[in-house]
Amino acid sequence: MSEFEGVNDDFDEEYDANEYDHADILAIQEEYRRKRLIETLIGPVISPLFHVGLIIVLAILVTDKYKKEAAEIVVQMEEVEEVKIEEPPPVEEPEPIEEPQEDVTNPVLTSVAIENVDTNDAALDDVSDEEPSTEDDSTVEAVSDIVVSPSAFASPSVFGGRSAAGRASAVSKFGGSKVGQASLLKALWWLVKVQNPDGSWGNKNPEAFTGLALLTFLAYGETPTSKNFGKTVRKAMEWLAKDPIKSKNGPDTYGHAIKSYAIAEAYAMTGVSVLEEAMNKNIARVIDGMQDSGSYNYKYDKDGKQDLSLAGWNYQALKAAYGAGAESDGLLRAIEKSVSWLKKHGASNSNGDGFPYSVKDGVASKGRKHTMRAVGVLCLQLFGEGQTPEIKDEIAKIATEDLAKLSYAKPPRESLYGWYYATQAMFQKGGQEWKSWNRKFQKELTANQHSEGYWEYPGDYHGGKVDQTTARVYATTFCALMLTVYYRYLPSTKGAIGGKAAKKEKTPVMEEDEGIDLLE
Repeated sequence: MSEFEGVNDDFDEEYDANEYDHADILAIQEEYRRKRLIETLIGPVISPLFHVGLIIVLAILVTDKYKKEAAEIVVQMEEVEEVKIEEPPPVEEPEPIEEPQEDVTNPVLTSVAIENVDTNDAALDDVSDEEPSTEDDSTVEAVSDIVVSPSAFASPSVFGGRSAAGRASAVSKFGGSKVGQASLLKALWWLVKVQNPDGSWGNKNPEAFTGLALLTFLAYGETPTSKNFGKTVRKAMEWLAKDPIKSKNGPDTYGHAIKSYAIAEAYAMTGVSVLEEAMNKNIARVIDGMQDSGSYNYKYDKDGKQDLSLAGWNYQALKAAYGAGAESDGLLRAIEKSVSWLKKHGASNSNGDGFPYSVKDGVASKGRKHTMRAVGVLCLQLFGEGQTPEIKDEIAKIATEDLAKLSYAKPPRESLYGWYYATQAMFQKGGQEWKSWNRKFQKELTANQHSEGYWEYPGDYHGGKVDQTTARVYATTFCALMLTVYYRYLPSTKGAIGGKAAKKEKTPVMEEDEGIDLLE
């Protein structure tokens, strides 16, 4: 039943009495129903619309409120006083961790393949393979005036030639070649490969071979901080510094002298305090082991023969220690005695026969070796006595007789040992003698290097009973050091050590030499 049912009956009953027209009554009823319908529907429609509108109004009010609050935020810039933070105290570097030592008594190092080794040295970009156009004598004179304090052997004037730029300049100036320097770099990489795990080299007399190998890297300007060879150098230095001095009655004269020499030069280049202590301790043994005559014998025997081969290496150790500022008592006196012995047994004082291999009971050994004249000449040059008349004839023999025999194909006995010293002696001499020697020795070395980077010893090997790799280390370091002659030290013709120069405390020229002599 509709909510509108019965409405007509009410109207009919009400308006019949007043005599309304029936059509008017129907119109009035229709209008009434329409109004009731509108009233019924308007509530549900208006209510939602009202609430929606109310929500919109509230939202607008709230948003406007937050906008006003945000607009009220003011950013102000204020100067703040800078607070200085003190740097923390320096942290001491930890002691190097010793790597586990392995048994290297009989290392298996007979053949090591070296692949993809970069032998290009950017320092050689400006080096020409052409022979220098200037006379060597004028160049030698220019650099011979450079002197440094014995307590500051690491002066750039001495070791500056071992930097990349210094090497390039010296190689170009003194006639080196890119081919020769590439051979040298390849040899260094081979030495890295055959270094023993504990940092040493060789299976016999490791003091000598390790000292020699370290000198080779130092001559190329390598230190423990170097990119390519730093680790190799560091391990070698640590091994030599901690290696104890053997019994006073039984140290190997060659090995101890070579070790002392390498430590002295390592300290001069790095300034590491541990090396300084080791240098002073080891060089004191060299000083104490010198004979009254100024020479040396095996096991530092104060009596018996005077051996120039042994003495030569100890002389070089004394020179290096003096240059590095060693504080051992008697060092200068030992150098003076060395110079005296060398002059006494030079050519002019030995019936023109040159430097003897040994002297016993005042009698010099018969026969003169090309190796010994090279040792005698070089040591006097290194002590600042390069112009002494005692070596004039011997220099001439090196420049002629020994040069003619400089050949890997037909090497004289103890050839490489002699070539090593002679190369340095000719470099010290300069002039045409150096040019001729330089041209030939570079050709012989570069043509006879093994593809792996090492050299075999030419002719009869005289370094004692060692394994094959140790013999190659011996030969390779000799050859490599010869190829560093251009920048390892400056030619020295002035600044004698000892005598009047020493008494007046004049500073000697401190140009260094490295090498090894394991002649038995």
